[in-house]
Amino acid sequence: MFSISDPKILLYHSNKLNVHLCFQIFNRYFFPISHFSDQLKNGMSGVEYDIVENPEPSNHLWKQWKHLVDTEGWTSDDNSVTAITPSIGSTRSVWAVSKTPEQDFVGCVIWNEYDKICFMGFFLLAPEHRGKGVGSVIWDIAISRMPTDHVLGLRGVPSMVEKYKKKATPVVGATLENYKMKVAEYHASMEKMSGDNFKLVNHLTPSEWNQLVEYDSSVNGRRRGEFLEHYYKLAFVFGIVLFDGHHNIIAHISAVKTSLEEENVFKVAPLYADSPSIAMSALRVFSGVMYEMHPDADVIFHLLNLGSGPFLQSFFRSLEIIPAVSGVTLFSGDYPNKGDLSRVFIAHNNSCHYDY
Repeated sequence: MFSISDPKILLYHSNKLNVHLCFQIFNRYFFPISHFSDQLKNGMSGVEYDIVENPEPSNHLWKQWKHLVDTEGWTSDDNSVTAITPSIGSTRSVWAVSKTPEQDFVGCVIWNEYDKICFMGFFLLAPEHRGKGVGSVIWDIAISRMPTDHVLGLRGVPSMVEKYKKKATPVVGATLENYKMKVAEYHASMEKMSGDNFKLVNHLTPSEWNQLVEYDSSVNGRRRGEFLEHYYKLAFVFGIVLFDGHHNIIAHISAVKTSLEEENVFKVAPLYADSPSIAMSALRVFSGVMYEMHPDADVIFHLLNLGSGPFLQSFFRSLEIIPAVSGVTLFSGDYPNKGDLSRVFIAHNNSCHYDY
C-alpha cells in the first residue's frame, strides 16, 4: 500500500532530463504531491481507491489487467508480454484498486527496469475510471519510484503521443507501423524465395541455444538470456533459426499469439538477420512453418522506421498492404540505440526486455 509519508515520494531532484524531472513536469501540469493523501481518502469525481505496489504474480489484479489489455486490441503488446510481465524480476508496478474487500482493478502503471532504462509498457485505466484524475496519481507515484539515473521510455499510441511529449517524454524515437495479412497470403508471397538450413528453436541443443542467446546479444547489444528463456517456455511462442554452412546462426525469427484467443492473430517478432537476402529467406522458411501450424490464422508485422525496418516496409507495401501506426517511441532523455541496427529487420518490441 502507498503512504504519503514515504520519503521516496517526497525527495527528488536532478539536473538532467530524466524520470525525476518528468515527475516535476507532471506535478506542474496536474497537481502537487501534497494533494495525494486527500485524493486517496476522498477520491476524485466520486472515485475512491487505494494504492497497491508490486503485487505478487498470483494476485488477481494481473488477470484483470491482462483481460483489459487483450480487449484494448494492442497487438504490439503480445501474449508473451502479458504472460511474462507479472513474474520477471525487472517488473515494477503501481496500481489503483477499488476501496472494497475485493480490491478490483481501477488502473495501473507497469514498467521494467534494465539497461539504464525504465520502459513503461502499460499506463492503463478501466474504462469507467478514465478522465477522473486517477491516472495522474498513479503516474506520479510510479515516476517517483524509478531510479534517478534511468531514462524513461515508452511507446505511445498515436492519440496520446502529443500528451506524453509535453508532459514526460519529449525525445522522439522510432515509429512503429503494423502490416496485417492472412498466414496463407504470407506463405503465398514467399513461395518463390529460396530457403536455408533451419531449425525450430524448441529443437535446439543446449550449445545451439547458447549460440542463439549470443546471436541475440550481438544484434541488440543487450543480455537477454533470462527473458528469452521465459519467452520460449510459453506454449503460444515458436521460432526458428537459420544456419550457414559452418552451423553458425545467421537469422532468428519467431511468432507469438497476440490479442484475444478467438481472434487467432500472431505477431512475428523479432527478425534478426545478417543481410536482406537472409532476412527474406528466413521469412520464406517461417511462412511454411506458420502455414503448417496455423493455416487459418492472421499474422501481423510491427516494423520500426530504423535499422533495416524500412527494407521490409517497402516489401510489404509492394504487396499493397496499407499499414497502420501502432505507436511512437518516446523518451525522457537521450537513450542511444545499441547493437547492429543493420541486422534488425523486425524488433522484438517486448517491454519485458526492450530491444528497439
